[in-house]
Amino acid sequence: MADHRRVLPIFAVFLLLHCVWGEGKINQNALPNENSNSQQEMALERQKRIETRGNGQFANAINMQQQPRQPAGAVPQVPAGGQGQGNMQRQGNQIGGGGLAFKQNPAVDYKSPNRSPGSFQQQQQAAHPTPPMKLAENPDCKEEIKHYCSHNLANSMSNNFAVLDCLQNDLKENQQLTPKCQHVVYDYKRQLTTDVRFDSAAFEVCKDPLSKLPECNKLQQGGGEIIPCLIENMENITNQNCQLFLKKMASLIFSDYRLIKNFVERCGNDISRFKCGRSEDDRDDSPHNQGRTIKCLERHYSELDEGCNQQIMRVAELQSDDYHMDRPLYFACKDDREKFCRDVKAGHGRIFKCLYKHKFERTMSAECQEMVTLRQKLVHADYKVGHALAEGCAKDIKMFKCAKHARDHQNQPGRLSEILLCLENERKKGKKVSAECQSEMNNWRRSLMEDYQLTPEVAKDCSTEVTQYCDGGTERGGKTLHCLMDLARPRERQFDKQPRISEQCLRALEGLIKVADAAEDIRVDPSVMQACQPVASVLCKDVKPGDANVMACLMDKMESDKMTDECEERLVEIQYFVARDFNLAPRLYRKCWKVAQNYCGVQDWRTEMSENERKKRPPGFVLACLHRKFKEMPKDHLQKDDISRQCALEVKRVMHQRALNVDLEPRIEEPCMADLATYCSQETEKGAEVECLQDNYDSLSDECQEAVGNFTEDEDADIELDKILMKACMPMLRTFCQKEMEDDRDTGEVMECLIKQKHSPQMDLKCAAGIEHHQLITLKDYRFSHKFKEACKADVMKLCKNAKSKSQVVVCLSEHMRNDTLLDKVQRLSAKCLSQLKFELLQRSESIKLDPDLLQSCQEDIDHFCPDKNAGNAEVTECLRKKNPKKLSSSCRSMLFKREMVMERNPSVDFGFMTYCKSMVKHYCQDEEPSNYLTCLKRHKNEDNFDQKCRRKISDRQIEQNRDYRLNPALKSACTMDIPKFCKAVLQNKKSKDEDFEGEVINCLKTPYRKGRLSKNCEDQIGQIIRSAALDYRQDPVLARACEKELKAYCSEEVERVQNGQGGKGEVEECLKNLVKQNKIKPKSDCSNEVARILVEGKTDVHLDPILHQACSADLRHYCDGIEPGEGRLMSCLLTALDDRTIRLTKHCRILLQQRVDLWEYAAKIAPPETAADLWDQVMGSPSRNHFLLIIFAVISVMFIGGLCCGRVTKRVTAQAKNK
Repeated sequence: MADHRRVLPIFAVFLLLHCVWGEGKINQNALPNENSNSQQEMALERQKRIETRGNGQFANAINMQQQPRQPAGAVPQVPAGGQGQGNMQRQGNQIGGGGLAFKQNPAVDYKSPNRSPGSFQQQQQAAHPTPPMKLAENPDCKEEIKHYCSHNLANSMSNNFAVLDCLQNDLKENQQLTPKCQHVVYDYKRQLTTDVRFDSAAFEVCKDPLSKLPECNKLQQGGGEIIPCLIENMENITNQNCQLFLKKMASLIFSDYRLIKNFVERCGNDISRFKCGRSEDDRDDSPHNQGRTIKCLERHYSELDEGCNQQIMRVAELQSDDYHMDRPLYFACKDDREKFCRDVKAGHGRIFKCLYKHKFERTMSAECQEMVTLRQKLVHADYKVGHALAEGCAKDIKMFKCAKHARDHQNQPGRLSEILLCLENERKKGKKVSAECQSEMNNWRRSLMEDYQLTPEVAKDCSTEVTQYCDGGTERGGKTLHCLMDLARPRERQFDKQPRISEQCLRALEGLIKVADAAEDIRVDPSVMQACQPVASVLCKDVKPGDANVMACLMDKMESDKMTDECEERLVEIQYFVARDFNLAPRLYRKCWKVAQNYCGVQDWRTEMSENERKKRPPGFVLACLHRKFKEMPKDHLQKDDISRQCALEVKRVMHQRALNVDLEPRIEEPCMADLATYCSQETEKGAEVECLQDNYDSLSDECQEAVGNFTEDEDADIELDKILMKACMPMLRTFCQKEMEDDRDTGEVMECLIKQKHSPQMDLKCAAGIEHHQLITLKDYRFSHKFKEACKADVMKLCKNAKSKSQVVVCLSEHMRNDTLLDKVQRLSAKCLSQLKFELLQRSESIKLDPDLLQSCQEDIDHFCPDKNAGNAEVTECLRKKNPKKLSSSCRSMLFKREMVMERNPSVDFGFMTYCKSMVKHYCQDEEPSNYLTCLKRHKNEDNFDQKCRRKISDRQIEQNRDYRLNPALKSACTMDIPKFCKAVLQNKKSKDEDFEGEVINCLKTPYRKGRLSKNCEDQIGQIIRSAALDYRQDPVLARACEKELKAYCSEEVERVQNGQGGKGEVEECLKNLVKQNKIKPKSDCSNEVARILVEGKTDVHLDPILHQACSADLRHYCDGIEPGEGRLMSCLLTALDDRTIRLTKHCRILLQQRVDLWEYAAKIAPPETAADLWDQVMGSPSRNHFLLIIFAVISVMFIGGLCCGRVTKRVTAQAKNK
């Protein structure tokens, strides 16, 4: 019984329709089926739907109507010129700006204050004097209705509503009614809209909704306002019977603007202004032209007066549920609906959604595409015109008060963009938006990205660009929009004197991408989807769509071989805008918006920046701000604060992605546009533009220099920003620096690791070249070396304010380090800076290219002496160091000497030494200070298991040290007092402080050494030098220089073995000694004097003659045990044993010792003593010194005794004579 009561009102409605629109059995044609596939199916559906209602209860239903009715089928006659008047009123709180009312019958005064209760029926009867008539029997329409509708309606020709439905919906494009019939149909519909019985029916079928809508319930029946009020509130009505009734009534209203009360009054001016009306002679009321005035005004919706605009938008809103209500679109898309949306059920805007989806299908008709596009534009102006969006997001819009914000914003109520921004803003704050609403949002985002014309700002502000550069906007599926995006990239316009895109167009594109949130999901951008879907299906097949996941994956895989050029271009076009606006990067915003609000002044996501704010905050400001903040933030804070840590990781990831293309680095691209055009126009490789700017750093503009400098510093701290280097070195990173990468270090340690492994045998050549390029770039400014800058910036500001380039800073700091060391002062450099400075010095010694000062000073010498040497691996530097200093130019000799001083004082910064001796240092000197590495290895170099290459390198360094005492820190320190005392003349003869002494000072100290006059520490150092020189003649530069010719003539084999590292056991000196014995060295020559010197030095102590010491080691242990070394005591012991026939020395020792005695005699002949002191030294050093002393004593004794015995020889003289 309850079910019977629920369906009863709708039966009454259809009976009313039957009575008013035609007598006879209600046919199924009265209700069209929106899912029909053909006209025949539509007819069958109508029959089925009507019959299911049950005709048996219509009589009871009609008895419930209290209002009188006219005879069924009557066609009222309207006086000529009768145009209804009334007011379009705003009902309740409805958005849209005014109530929608049917146009009243001009013959009836519904609001007359003198109208009596019974006058309404009388006036109704007076208004309809003509007898009732069915439309199918009207003389002006009879034949046409029979021709067009007989095959669809079958036996329902007597039903006026079925006929009207046929004429409105079923006529084909080429089927037209005659003007007379069109006018009959129009007048019939107009009279129906003011029939009081429809209001009564509305009160029955919509009883419950009316009770909840007081603004509609209080309206007077017969005024033509109740049904329009219900239609305006249709989105709030859930009663299906009421909805069905209202939809049928709405289809009548929206077919012609003249049926809408006050439409002409509110839109009259705009109708005239845009020529959307009809002339007096134009009485075309054909179904296919129904609603064309409304459609014309819709095309100019943004230019309409406010009242008319509200009318148009409200009409569009009410049409949004069913596409039948939009008459022009219905007829334009009739065939397309069958083609693309055959299985889509009408209602709730589903047909509209289907047509939107297929708008750019090539088989869609141009007329339908135009109508669909116009409909989408209206949705952009008022989101309620999009029924599916308004319905799907109703709760979310209400919850977040998006409609209120949209009304308040720019006085443009209900803009789609504002609704989308509001909803997305809440979602980005972590609030939940329903899945249905998100789906609808994405549908409209896709539509916006698919057709630039849907965004009024883009269509208006970019019209010139579209016409000139984008084929007039004819390209489909978002291609025109991406064409505009491509124009926005300054790298595409850098050679033009004038930009190819205006600022207004650029701002419009930014706004569109923000509304569409294009970077959040590639599916909303058809161009990106088409270009990148095949790539994503391979590279990102396991990535979940949404939240920018796929977009991030594709950006991470940009360098993959499977990445296509087209996909890359589309991605960069989108990312160009994303890189310039923090709000457009979904993942970055989600993870960092709280941090950005606290530290970077970021406002609400949807808030647009003013022009002043844009000037203060250049593109990419927020990312740069976050990056700077995290560099300054202590690491322990990041570990404790999860939000900051997550944001820092995301900032790092985004920076890695954007480093691939300079277009995505606004902090470089904006200030360097002119420099890119000047220096880097030919660079096409990924990341090559930044490298090009770095190579031309000194020539860049100041603003560009600063930008490139900041980026280069970041590169050094985070190697992944250098895409070219990363591409070349990724395998090497996995091999050598896996630990540094796993620790997620971002302080330059990964780059430092690569530099240390640069010359490893496993190092790839391309990677090594990339490392060296990075090193060369960092030379331009010390800030480019992140760790160096962080460790030494305070020291640089204090001690090296005037230094500009990194090489100048390194020189300055190293000089302070050296001076403090020499003067035994506390180091002024901090411990961190000292450590990092040593690493920089090690890099400098590795390649001549990394030492621009030395390279400049020695360029000619390098070309002459070292043309075949590589710049790296210290080859050029080693080549120059081995050359005779006198052969080098003065500038080169001076600069090279400075470098040698630094490296000799701290061998750990000597790349050549550390390369060959690193393992020996680790084995023998692990506990030693780095400055003592060379001294330590000297003590062990003659051990059997010592590395041969390292031994040769140590010999090279000893040769250098013996050339100039200043290169031997230990000697200089030990002989500080002895050198000025004994070698003052040598020091005074020196012309320049940077000129080496060529061994003269050390040679000078050997003389007092033989006499035992040196201090203990200095004596030890000189003794070590003499012993080393005895094994390797090259460590005695004075001897080597004096005997150069003799060595070449007589000792070439021995010299060659020494130079090849196969000698070094005293062979060369033995060769020279034999030459002396054989008289092959010219007496009194420099060479003979030097050989005599080394012979005399050998007499001082057996330890100074390594060959003799080794041959007699057993004898020394046996016969001289207990004798303290030094002052010739061990040598005297051996000589005594040689003279003692009772002592049998070992054969080799005896022979070698006898040879030494003979050589000393030859030495005495070659170099006789020049002074009494030399004579005394020679006597005291002679093996027969006791004999000489005895003779001297005997002579003195004889003279003394003779004087005592013989008396005076002279005559005695008196004292007076002496005093005269």
